[in-house]
Amino acid sequence: MVQRIIPVQSPLNADFENFVHETLQKWHVPGMSIAVVDGEHTWAEGYGISSFPSTPVTPSTLFFAGSTTKAFTAAIMAQLVEDNKTYPQVQWKTPVNQLIRDDFVLADEYATQHITIEDTLSHRTGLPRHDQSYGNNLSRETAVRELVRSLRYLPLTAEPRTKFQYCNLMFVAASHVIQTVTGKWLGDLLSRQIWKPLDMKATFFSLEDAQVAKEDLARGYSYPLFDEDDDNDETKYKEVGWMSLNEISGAGSVVTNVLDYAKWARSLMYKTGPLSSETYKAIWEPRTVMPADPDAPFTGPSAYTLGWWTGVYKGYQYYEHTGGMNAFGAELILFPELKYSVILLGNTAGTSNCAAKKLAFHLIDEKLGIPAEKRFDWDQYNKAIIDRAKERDQNSIKHLYPSLPSPRLPAILPLSAYTGTYTHPGYQTLTIYLDQAENILRADRTYTTWSESLSFEHVSGDYFIARSVHDGDLGAFVPTVYPAEFVVGVDGISQKVGVGFEEEMGKEGRIWFERV
Repeated sequence: MVQRIIPVQSPLNADFENFVHETLQKWHVPGMSIAVVDGEHTWAEGYGISSFPSTPVTPSTLFFAGSTTKAFTAAIMAQLVEDNKTYPQVQWKTPVNQLIRDDFVLADEYATQHITIEDTLSHRTGLPRHDQSYGNNLSRETAVRELVRSLRYLPLTAEPRTKFQYCNLMFVAASHVIQTVTGKWLGDLLSRQIWKPLDMKATFFSLEDAQVAKEDLARGYSYPLFDEDDDNDETKYKEVGWMSLNEISGAGSVVTNVLDYAKWARSLMYKTGPLSSETYKAIWEPRTVMPADPDAPFTGPSAYTLGWWTGVYKGYQYYEHTGGMNAFGAELILFPELKYSVILLGNTAGTSNCAAKKLAFHLIDEKLGIPAEKRFDWDQYNKAIIDRAKERDQNSIKHLYPSLPSPRLPAILPLSAYTGTYTHPGYQTLTIYLDQAENILRADRTYTTWSESLSFEHVSGDYFIARSVHDGDLGAFVPTVYPAEFVVGVDGISQKVGVGFEEEMGKEGRIWFERV
Protein backbone atom coordinates (compact mmCIF):
# COMPACT_ATOMS: atom_id res chain seq x y z
CA MET A 1 0.00 0.00 0.00
CA VAL A 2 1.37 3.38 -0.99
CA GLN A 3 1.39 5.86 1.89
CA ARG A 4 -0.05 9.22 0.96
CA ILE A 5 2.10 12.15 2.05
CA ILE A 6 0.02 15.18 2.96
CA PRO A 7 1.95 18.41 2.38
CA VAL A 8 2.35 20.65 5.42
CA GLN A 9 0.33 23.81 4.95
CA SER A 10 1.53 27.26 5.96
CA PRO A 11 -0.46 28.77 8.85
CA LEU A 12 0.12 32.18 7.23
CA ASN A 13 -2.73 31.61 4.76
CA ALA A 14 -5.34 33.91 3.25
CA ASP A 15 -7.67 33.69 6.26
CA PHE A 16 -4.82 34.58 8.59
CA GLU A 17 -3.84 37.48 6.31
CA ASN A 18 -7.33 38.94 6.66
CA PHE A 19 -7.11 38.45 10.43
CA VAL A 20 -3.76 40.28 10.50
CA HIS A 21 -5.05 43.27 8.57
CA GLU A 22 -8.11 43.53 10.82
CA THR A 23 -5.85 43.39 13.88
CA LEU A 24 -3.38 45.97 12.56
CA GLN A 25 -6.23 48.33 11.76
CA LYS A 26 -7.79 47.86 15.18
CA TRP A 27 -4.52 48.62 16.96
CA HIS A 28 -3.32 51.28 14.51
CA VAL A 29 -0.14 49.52 13.44
CA PRO A 30 1.07 50.40 9.92
CA GLY A 31 2.95 47.15 9.36
CA MET A 32 4.14 43.87 10.82
CA SER A 33 6.36 40.98 9.78
CA ILE A 34 5.60 37.47 11.09
CA ALA A 35 7.50 34.20 11.01
CA VAL A 36 6.48 30.76 12.25
CA VAL A 37 8.92 27.94 12.95
CA ASP A 38 7.15 24.59 13.13
CA GLY A 39 9.47 21.61 13.26
CA GLU A 40 11.55 21.58 10.10
CA HIS A 41 9.39 24.22 8.42
CA THR A 42 9.69 28.00 8.48
CA TRP A 43 7.11 30.38 7.04
CA ALA A 44 7.36 34.16 6.93
CA GLU A 45 5.21 36.97 5.55
CA GLY A 46 5.05 40.75 5.67
CA TYR A 47 1.84 42.72 6.16
CA GLY A 48 1.02 46.38 5.79
CA ILE A 49 3.32 49.38 5.44
CA SER A 50 7.00 49.62 6.31
CA SER A 51 7.03 53.37 5.59
CA PHE A 52 4.35 55.65 4.25
CA PRO A 53 3.09 56.22 1.69
CA SER A 54 3.49 52.80 0.12
CA THR A 55 6.63 50.82 1.01
CA PRO A 56 5.35 47.36 1.96
CA VAL A 57 6.58 45.17 4.80
CA THR A 58 8.30 42.00 3.60
CA PRO A 59 9.86 39.15 5.60
CA SER A 60 13.27 40.79 5.08
CA THR A 61 12.18 44.22 6.43
CA LEU A 62 14.32 45.32 9.37
CA PHE A 63 12.75 46.35 12.68
CA PHE A 64 14.09 47.39 16.07
CA ALA A 65 13.79 44.27 18.23
CA GLY A 66 14.02 46.01 21.62
CA SER A 67 14.34 43.89 24.73
CA THR A 68 14.48 40.60 22.85
CA THR A 69 18.16 41.66 22.74
CA LYS A 70 18.47 40.66 26.39
CA ALA A 71 18.54 36.97 25.50
CA PHE A 72 21.65 37.53 23.37
CA THR A 73 23.40 39.47 26.13
CA ALA A 74 22.69 36.69 28.60
CA ALA A 75 23.96 34.08 26.13
CA ILE A 76 27.29 35.91 25.66
CA MET A 77 27.65 36.22 29.43
CA ALA A 78 26.93 32.50 29.80
CA GLN A 79 29.72 31.75 27.37
CA LEU A 80 32.15 33.80 29.48
CA VAL A 81 31.03 31.99 32.63
CA GLU A 82 31.58 28.67 30.91
CA ASP A 83 35.07 29.62 29.69
CA ASN A 84 36.96 29.14 32.95
CA LYS A 85 40.30 29.04 31.17
CA THR A 86 40.08 32.54 29.69
CA TYR A 87 37.65 34.22 32.12
CA PRO A 88 37.92 32.43 35.47
CA GLN A 89 36.89 35.62 37.25
CA VAL A 90 33.48 35.66 35.55
CA GLN A 91 30.99 33.44 37.42
CA TRP A 92 27.25 33.80 38.03
CA LYS A 93 27.88 34.55 41.71
CA THR A 94 30.69 37.04 41.02
CA PRO A 95 29.84 40.50 42.42
CA VAL A 96 29.73 42.98 39.54
CA ASN A 97 31.70 45.44 41.63
CA GLN A 98 34.71 43.11 41.51
CA LEU A 99 34.81 43.31 37.71
CA ILE A 100 34.08 47.02 37.13
CA ARG A 101 34.95 48.35 40.56
CA ASP A 102 35.30 52.06 39.77
CA ASP A 103 32.12 52.19 37.72
CA PHE A 104 29.59 49.91 39.43
CA VAL A 105 28.55 51.75 42.58
CA LEU A 106 24.95 51.75 43.82
CA ALA A 107 23.20 54.04 46.27
CA ASP A 108 23.40 51.30 48.91
CA GLU A 109 26.79 49.98 50.04
CA TYR A 110 25.56 46.44 50.71
CA ALA A 111 23.99 46.23 47.24
CA THR A 112 27.18 47.58 45.69
CA GLN A 113 29.26 44.83 47.25
CA HIS A 114 26.84 41.93 46.79
CA ILE A 115 24.93 42.33 43.51
CA THR A 116 26.12 39.54 41.22
CA ILE A 117 26.17 38.99 37.47
CA GLU A 118 23.21 36.64 37.88
CA ASP A 119 21.26 39.36 39.70
CA THR A 120 21.78 41.91 36.93
CA LEU A 121 20.40 39.55 34.28
CA SER A 122 17.34 38.46 36.29
CA HIS A 123 15.94 41.83 37.46
CA ARG A 124 16.37 41.31 41.20
CA THR A 125 18.95 43.94 42.13
CA GLY A 126 16.61 46.28 44.01
CA LEU A 127 16.98 48.97 41.33
CA PRO A 128 13.77 49.82 39.45
CA ARG A 129 13.58 50.99 35.83
CA HIS A 130 14.62 54.66 36.14
CA ASP A 131 14.15 54.80 32.36
CA GLN A 132 13.69 58.58 32.31
CA SER A 133 17.13 59.17 33.78
CA TYR A 134 19.57 58.33 31.05
CA GLY A 135 20.69 59.42 27.62
CA ASN A 136 22.12 62.73 26.42
CA ASN A 137 23.28 61.62 22.97
CA LEU A 138 26.32 59.68 24.16
CA SER A 139 28.79 58.06 21.78
CA ARG A 140 29.38 54.32 21.50
CA GLU A 141 32.78 54.77 23.17
CA THR A 142 31.39 56.49 26.28
CA ALA A 143 27.70 55.59 26.60
CA VAL A 144 27.78 52.30 28.49
CA ARG A 145 30.33 53.40 31.06
CA GLU A 146 28.61 56.75 31.64
CA LEU A 147 25.27 55.08 32.25
CA VAL A 148 26.75 52.57 34.67
CA ARG A 149 28.54 55.34 36.57
CA SER A 150 25.21 57.15 37.00
CA LEU A 151 23.70 54.22 38.93
CA ARG A 152 25.15 55.51 42.20
CA TYR A 153 22.71 58.44 42.09
CA LEU A 154 19.55 56.41 41.52
CA PRO A 155 17.44 55.29 44.51
CA LEU A 156 16.93 51.58 45.09
CA THR A 157 13.38 50.57 45.99
CA ALA A 158 13.87 47.04 47.34
CA GLU A 159 16.41 44.91 49.09
CA PRO A 160 18.54 42.83 46.71
CA ARG A 161 16.92 39.54 45.64
CA THR A 162 13.59 40.27 47.31
CA LYS A 163 11.53 41.64 44.42
CA PHE A 164 11.30 41.41 40.64
CA GLN A 165 11.89 44.90 39.22
CA TYR A 166 12.49 45.13 35.50
CA CYS A 167 15.57 47.26 34.87
CA ASN A 168 17.15 47.98 31.50
CA LEU A 169 20.08 49.69 33.18
CA MET A 170 21.27 46.45 34.73
CA PHE A 171 21.57 44.87 31.30
CA VAL A 172 23.63 47.90 30.33
CA ALA A 173 25.81 47.13 33.36
CA ALA A 174 26.12 43.52 32.15
CA SER A 175 27.16 44.86 28.75
CA HIS A 176 29.87 46.93 30.44
CA VAL A 177 31.13 43.83 32.25
CA ILE A 178 31.31 41.88 28.98
CA GLN A 179 33.10 44.63 27.12
CA THR A 180 35.52 45.30 29.99
CA VAL A 181 36.66 41.71 30.52
CA THR A 182 36.86 40.85 26.80
CA GLY A 183 38.07 44.19 25.48
CA LYS A 184 35.56 43.89 22.62
CA TRP A 185 32.38 45.70 21.64
CA LEU A 186 29.33 43.59 22.46
CA GLY A 187 28.03 43.93 18.90
CA ASP A 188 31.19 42.35 17.53
CA LEU A 189 30.99 39.49 20.03
CA LEU A 190 27.37 38.78 19.10
CA SER A 191 28.19 38.80 15.41
CA ARG A 192 31.18 36.49 15.77
CA GLN A 193 29.80 34.04 18.32
CA ILE A 194 26.10 33.80 17.47
CA TRP A 195 24.93 35.61 14.35
CA LYS A 196 27.57 34.50 11.84
CA PRO A 197 27.44 30.83 12.91
CA LEU A 198 23.65 30.97 12.41
CA ASP A 199 23.98 32.81 9.08
CA MET A 200 22.07 35.77 10.51
CA LYS A 201 23.28 38.29 7.93
CA ALA A 202 20.54 40.86 8.56
CA THR A 203 20.98 41.35 12.30
CA PHE A 204 22.75 44.46 13.61
CA PHE A 205 23.72 46.11 16.88
CA SER A 206 23.87 49.74 15.75
CA LEU A 207 21.52 52.08 13.93
CA GLU A 208 24.31 53.08 11.56
CA ASP A 209 24.90 49.49 10.42
CA ALA A 210 21.18 48.90 9.94
CA GLN A 211 20.81 52.08 7.88
CA VAL A 212 23.38 50.97 5.31
CA ALA A 213 22.13 47.38 5.09
CA LYS A 214 20.65 46.17 1.80
CA GLU A 215 17.38 45.34 3.59
CA ASP A 216 14.72 48.01 4.07
CA LEU A 217 14.66 49.53 7.59
CA ALA A 218 11.08 50.20 8.64
CA ARG A 219 10.02 53.62 9.85
CA GLY A 220 8.41 53.85 13.26
CA TYR A 221 5.06 55.53 13.93
CA SER A 222 2.76 56.52 16.74
CA TYR A 223 -0.98 57.09 16.65
CA PRO A 224 -1.40 59.58 19.48
CA LEU A 225 -5.19 59.90 19.31
CA PHE A 226 -5.76 56.25 20.07
CA ASP A 227 -9.35 55.03 19.79
CA GLU A 228 -10.17 51.46 18.86
CA ASP A 229 -13.22 52.69 16.91
CA ASP A 230 -11.18 55.21 14.92
CA ASP A 231 -11.17 54.87 11.14
CA ASN A 232 -7.39 54.33 11.09
CA ASP A 233 -6.77 57.57 9.21
CA GLU A 234 -3.30 57.45 7.64
CA THR A 235 -2.85 61.20 8.14
CA LYS A 236 -2.97 60.76 11.94
CA TYR A 237 0.17 58.64 12.03
CA LYS A 238 3.19 60.50 13.34
CA GLU A 239 6.58 59.36 12.12
CA VAL A 240 9.04 58.92 14.99
CA GLY A 241 12.74 59.32 14.32
CA TRP A 242 14.98 56.28 14.65
CA MET A 243 16.54 56.28 18.10
CA SER A 244 20.24 55.91 18.76
CA LEU A 245 21.20 52.55 20.21
CA ASN A 246 24.49 53.52 21.88
CA GLU A 247 22.91 53.98 25.30
CA ILE A 248 20.71 50.87 25.22
CA SER A 249 23.46 48.37 24.35
CA GLY A 250 22.69 44.85 25.60
CA ALA A 251 19.30 45.91 26.94
CA GLY A 252 17.76 46.48 23.52
CA SER A 253 20.06 47.35 20.60
CA VAL A 254 19.28 44.59 18.10
CA VAL A 255 17.83 45.48 14.69
CA THR A 256 16.79 42.42 12.70
CA ASN A 257 14.13 40.73 10.58
CA VAL A 258 11.92 37.73 11.19
CA LEU A 259 13.92 35.52 8.83
CA ASP A 260 17.03 35.88 10.97
CA TYR A 261 15.08 35.53 14.21
CA ALA A 262 13.58 32.29 12.91
CA LYS A 263 17.13 30.91 12.67
CA TRP A 264 17.80 32.02 16.26
CA ALA A 265 14.53 30.47 17.46
CA ARG A 266 15.25 27.17 15.70
CA SER A 267 18.75 26.93 17.20
CA LEU A 268 17.33 27.48 20.67
CA MET A 269 14.57 24.89 20.36
CA TYR A 270 16.75 22.21 18.81
CA LYS A 271 19.88 23.19 20.80
CA THR A 272 21.99 22.78 17.69
CA GLY A 273 24.54 25.47 18.50
CA PRO A 274 26.43 27.70 18.42
CA LEU A 275 25.61 27.72 22.13
CA SER A 276 26.76 24.79 24.23
CA SER A 277 24.44 22.53 26.22
CA GLU A 278 25.72 24.17 29.41
CA THR A 279 24.87 27.62 28.08
CA TYR A 280 21.37 26.55 27.04
CA LYS A 281 20.79 25.17 30.53
CA ALA A 282 22.05 28.37 32.16
CA ILE A 283 20.02 30.88 30.15
CA TRP A 284 16.73 28.99 30.59
CA GLU A 285 17.05 28.19 34.28
CA PRO A 286 14.37 30.12 36.25
CA ARG A 287 16.04 32.72 38.48
CA THR A 288 13.33 35.10 39.74
CA VAL A 289 9.73 34.17 40.52
CA MET A 290 7.32 36.55 38.82
CA PRO A 291 4.27 38.15 40.44
CA ALA A 292 1.12 36.35 39.35
CA ASP A 293 -1.14 38.02 36.80
CA PRO A 294 -4.64 36.71 37.54
CA ASP A 295 -5.97 38.20 34.30
CA ALA A 296 -3.50 36.39 32.00
CA PRO A 297 -4.21 32.96 30.46
CA PHE A 298 -1.21 31.15 31.91
CA THR A 299 -1.17 28.41 34.53
CA GLY A 300 1.31 27.55 37.22
CA PRO A 301 4.17 29.74 38.40
CA SER A 302 5.99 32.01 35.99
CA ALA A 303 9.58 33.16 36.29
CA TYR A 304 12.31 35.21 34.67
CA THR A 305 15.36 33.27 33.56
CA LEU A 306 18.29 35.13 31.99
CA GLY A 307 16.73 37.32 29.33
CA TRP A 308 13.53 35.26 29.05
CA TRP A 309 10.15 34.95 30.71
CA THR A 310 8.98 31.38 31.18
CA GLY A 311 5.68 29.86 32.19
CA VAL A 312 3.03 27.34 31.13
CA TYR A 313 0.32 27.76 28.48
CA LYS A 314 -2.20 24.97 27.89
CA GLY A 315 0.14 22.50 29.55
CA TYR A 316 3.26 23.47 27.57
CA GLN A 317 6.22 25.41 28.89
CA TYR A 318 7.11 28.49 26.87
CA TYR A 319 10.00 30.96 26.78
CA GLU A 320 9.12 34.46 25.69
CA HIS A 321 10.21 38.07 25.55
CA THR A 322 8.62 41.22 24.26
CA GLY A 323 10.50 44.23 22.97
CA GLY A 324 9.50 47.88 22.97
CA MET A 325 11.41 50.82 21.52
CA ASN A 326 10.37 54.28 20.41
CA ALA A 327 7.74 53.37 17.80
CA PHE A 328 8.64 49.66 17.49
CA GLY A 329 7.48 46.45 19.13
CA ALA A 330 8.64 42.84 19.06
CA GLU A 331 7.41 39.47 20.25
CA LEU A 332 9.35 36.19 20.34
CA ILE A 333 7.83 33.10 21.91
CA LEU A 334 9.14 29.52 21.88
CA PHE A 335 7.56 26.17 22.79
CA PRO A 336 10.59 23.86 22.84
CA GLU A 337 8.57 20.69 23.45
CA LEU A 338 6.46 21.42 20.38
CA LYS A 339 9.43 22.71 18.36
CA TYR A 340 7.17 25.66 17.63
CA SER A 341 7.98 29.38 17.65
CA VAL A 342 6.34 32.62 16.55
CA ILE A 343 8.21 35.85 15.83
CA LEU A 344 6.47 39.19 15.23
CA LEU A 345 7.99 42.63 14.56
CA GLY A 346 5.90 45.82 14.20
CA ASN A 347 6.42 49.54 13.75
CA THR A 348 4.49 51.30 16.50
CA ALA A 349 5.11 51.75 20.20
CA GLY A 350 2.81 49.86 22.54
CA THR A 351 0.03 49.09 20.10
CA SER A 352 2.18 46.76 17.98
CA ASN A 353 2.83 44.70 21.13
CA CYS A 354 -0.94 44.47 21.70
CA ALA A 355 -1.47 43.32 18.13
CA ALA A 356 1.48 40.92 18.28
CA LYS A 357 0.22 39.13 21.40
CA LYS A 358 -3.17 38.62 19.79
CA LEU A 359 -1.71 37.33 16.53
CA ALA A 360 0.93 35.15 18.21
CA PHE A 361 -1.56 33.34 20.40
CA HIS A 362 -4.00 32.95 17.53
CA LEU A 363 -1.28 30.98 15.73
CA ILE A 364 -0.41 29.06 18.90
CA ASP A 365 -4.06 28.20 19.55
CA GLU A 366 -4.39 27.03 15.96
CA LYS A 367 -1.34 24.81 16.45
CA LEU A 368 -2.81 23.35 19.66
CA GLY A 369 -6.32 22.99 18.23
CA ILE A 370 -7.95 25.19 20.88
CA PRO A 371 -11.64 25.77 20.06
CA ALA A 372 -12.52 29.38 19.27
CA GLU A 373 -14.88 29.69 22.24
CA LYS A 374 -12.09 28.68 24.65
CA ARG A 375 -9.51 31.15 23.40
CA PHE A 376 -8.30 34.04 25.53
CA ASP A 377 -9.49 37.52 24.51
CA TRP A 378 -6.22 39.45 24.12
CA ASP A 379 -8.05 42.52 22.81
CA GLN A 380 -10.04 42.77 26.02
CA TYR A 381 -6.93 42.17 28.13
CA ASN A 382 -4.90 44.90 26.44
CA LYS A 383 -7.83 47.30 26.22
CA ALA A 384 -8.21 47.01 30.00
CA ILE A 385 -4.57 48.08 30.42
CA ILE A 386 -5.11 51.09 28.16
CA ASP A 387 -8.37 52.00 29.86
CA ARG A 388 -6.58 52.04 33.21
CA ALA A 389 -3.92 54.34 31.75
CA LYS A 390 -6.60 56.62 30.30
CA GLU A 391 -8.49 56.68 33.59
CA ARG A 392 -5.30 57.50 35.48
CA ASP A 393 -4.65 60.39 33.11
CA GLN A 394 -8.21 61.70 33.25
CA ASN A 395 -8.40 61.40 37.04
CA SER A 396 -4.77 62.14 37.78
CA ILE A 397 -5.46 64.54 40.63
CA LYS A 398 -7.56 61.96 42.46
CA HIS A 399 -4.91 59.26 41.91
CA LEU A 400 -1.86 61.33 42.83
CA TYR A 401 -3.33 63.66 45.48
CA PRO A 402 -6.27 61.94 47.21
CA SER A 403 -6.23 64.41 50.16
CA LEU A 404 -6.36 68.07 49.12
CA PRO A 405 -7.54 71.13 51.04
CA SER A 406 -10.87 72.65 50.07
CA PRO A 407 -10.66 75.11 48.53
CA ARG A 408 -7.30 74.38 46.93
CA LEU A 409 -4.46 76.74 47.67
CA PRO A 410 -3.04 79.12 45.07
CA ALA A 411 0.56 78.73 44.00
CA ILE A 412 2.97 80.51 46.36
CA LEU A 413 4.81 82.18 43.49
CA PRO A 414 3.78 83.44 40.06
CA LEU A 415 4.32 80.68 37.50
CA SER A 416 7.21 82.57 35.93
CA ALA A 417 9.12 82.36 39.23
CA TYR A 418 9.30 78.57 38.97
CA THR A 419 11.14 78.68 35.65
CA GLY A 420 14.83 77.91 35.45
CA THR A 421 17.27 75.03 35.13
CA TYR A 422 17.34 72.35 37.80
CA THR A 423 19.77 69.42 37.96
CA HIS A 424 20.00 65.92 39.40
CA PRO A 425 23.24 63.90 39.15
CA GLY A 426 21.40 60.84 37.85
CA TYR A 427 18.48 62.37 35.97
CA GLN A 428 20.51 65.22 34.45
CA THR A 429 18.80 68.56 33.79
CA LEU A 430 15.24 69.80 33.86
CA THR A 431 14.85 73.21 32.25
CA ILE A 432 11.41 74.60 33.02
CA TYR A 433 9.99 77.48 30.99
CA LEU A 434 6.68 79.33 30.81
CA ASP A 435 4.54 78.73 27.76
CA GLN A 436 3.00 82.19 27.68
CA ALA A 437 0.46 81.32 25.01
CA GLU A 438 -1.20 78.78 27.33
CA ASN A 439 0.17 80.12 30.64
CA ILE A 440 1.58 76.75 31.65
CA LEU A 441 4.98 75.50 32.75
CA ARG A 442 6.76 73.13 30.39
CA ALA A 443 10.02 71.19 30.13
CA ASP A 444 11.39 69.42 27.06
CA ARG A 445 13.68 66.48 27.79
CA THR A 446 14.39 65.64 24.16
CA TYR A 447 18.02 64.73 24.85
CA THR A 448 17.25 61.64 26.95
CA THR A 449 17.11 58.15 25.48
CA TRP A 450 13.34 58.03 26.05
CA SER A 451 12.65 61.65 25.16
CA GLU A 452 9.60 63.35 26.59
CA SER A 453 7.86 66.72 26.82
CA LEU A 454 6.42 67.69 30.19
CA SER A 455 3.64 70.12 31.06
CA PHE A 456 3.01 71.12 34.67
CA GLU A 457 -0.61 71.47 35.77
CA HIS A 458 -1.07 73.35 39.05
CA VAL A 459 -2.99 71.43 41.73
CA SER A 460 -2.66 73.20 45.08
CA GLY A 461 0.03 75.28 46.76
CA ASP A 462 3.35 74.17 45.30
CA TYR A 463 2.00 70.81 44.15
CA PHE A 464 1.61 70.08 40.45
CA ILE A 465 0.98 67.22 38.06
CA ALA A 466 3.65 66.69 35.41
CA ARG A 467 2.04 65.26 32.30
CA SER A 468 4.47 63.57 29.90
CA VAL A 469 3.94 63.07 26.18
CA HIS A 470 6.51 60.82 24.51
CA ASP A 471 7.00 58.37 21.67
CA GLY A 472 7.55 55.17 23.59
CA ASP A 473 5.23 52.55 25.09
CA LEU A 474 1.72 53.61 26.08
CA GLY A 475 2.86 57.24 26.39
CA ALA A 476 2.58 57.50 22.62
CA PHE A 477 -1.19 57.86 22.94
CA VAL A 478 -1.94 58.17 26.66
CA PRO A 479 0.21 60.69 28.55
CA THR A 480 2.14 59.48 31.57
CA VAL A 481 1.36 61.46 34.71
CA TYR A 482 3.79 62.12 37.56
CA PRO A 483 3.33 63.98 40.85
CA ALA A 484 5.52 67.07 41.08
CA GLU A 485 6.22 69.74 43.67
CA PHE A 486 8.42 72.76 44.17
CA VAL A 487 10.23 73.87 47.32
CA VAL A 488 10.46 77.62 47.86
CA GLY A 489 13.20 79.02 50.07
CA VAL A 490 12.85 81.74 52.70
CA ASP A 491 14.09 84.17 50.06
CA GLY A 492 10.98 83.52 47.99
CA ILE A 493 12.91 81.71 45.24
CA SER A 494 12.14 78.21 44.04
CA GLN A 495 15.07 76.09 45.23
CA LYS A 496 14.24 72.66 43.89
CA VAL A 497 11.60 70.62 42.09
CA GLY A 498 10.68 67.01 42.78
CA VAL A 499 9.12 64.78 40.13
CA GLY A 500 7.80 61.27 40.77
CA PHE A 501 9.42 59.77 37.68
CA GLU A 502 9.84 56.32 39.23
CA GLU A 503 6.54 54.65 40.16
CA GLU A 504 8.30 52.04 42.33
CA MET A 505 9.26 54.86 44.71
CA GLY A 506 5.59 55.25 45.67
CA LYS A 507 3.25 58.26 45.57
CA GLU A 508 5.47 60.27 47.88
CA GLY A 509 8.74 59.39 46.14
CA ARG A 510 10.43 62.17 44.21
CA ILE A 511 13.53 62.70 42.13
CA TRP A 512 14.76 66.06 43.42
CA PHE A 513 16.34 68.50 40.99
CA GLU A 514 18.28 71.38 42.55
CA ARG A 515 18.13 74.83 40.98
CA VAL A 516 21.35 75.76 39.22
